[in-house]
Amino acid sequence: MGRSKRIIAVALALAAMLLPTAAMADDTGLTLDLGVEKKVSKKFSVGLDTEFRTRNDFLTVDHVTAAVSGKYKVTKWFKLEAGYQFLVINHREHLSLHDDGSYNNWRPSYYSTSHRVSAAVNGDVDLGRFNVALRERWQYTYRPEHSTTRYDFDNEYMEDCQVHAKGKHVLRSRLKLEYNIPHCKFTPAVSVEAYTGSSLEKTRFVVGGSYTHKKHHSFELGYHYQLYNHTVKPEAINTHHIVMGYAYKF
Repeated sequence: MGRSKRIIAVALALAAMLLPTAAMADDTGLTLDLGVEKKVSKKFSVGLDTEFRTRNDFLTVDHVTAAVSGKYKVTKWFKLEAGYQFLVINHREHLSLHDDGSYNNWRPSYYSTSHRVSAAVNGDVDLGRFNVALRERWQYTYRPEHSTTRYDFDNEYMEDCQVHAKGKHVLRSRLKLEYNIPHCKFTPAVSVEAYTGSSLEKTRFVVGGSYTHKKHHSFELGYHYQLYNHTVKPEAINTHHIVMGYAYKF
């Protein structure tokens, strides 16, 4: 093996040794959301939305999405929702090991696309100045087959590999509590949301609020903590996120 290949192999080995250590710490990122919503009738509205999310202490793009959705207000307290989302995802680098603990291969981070459809039911009730809302959302995400590269430690070279197509069903159950402050346009809120596939995969805790200006402009600011079930996803990293959003409604 030539000198340049030895340098590459050593660098990759050092990076691989650092991955398990980095995986032990929580990650931090930023979520930016921009949307527009049009009220078609008294009960029906449609919306467009885009989201930009970072990770790795705000330094790395995690994903970018574009979505279209529709909402139907059955009653004052009960709503239906459906939508489609296109995702561009930046996958984290991954290190696999042999059964004896030695390095097998290392895959650098890479981008891929996915498609997601969802349907949800929303119910809420007012308890004085408090509003309690429960949302049950089913979503199906399809990731098309694509190719990437990885480093094979046994043979000491980069190789092409195929990532097979995959579909996944998830049920998202969210309980949200809002408080209506007298004579104030800012509404604080807290929520907890469970993501369940074949079993509970992760839980998201959110604290924040929204501010409405002249009925058309809605601003959101919050913080959420995403806690993974590491029995199901041992490689997943818990994340802290600052969330900022804006929506125009007309």
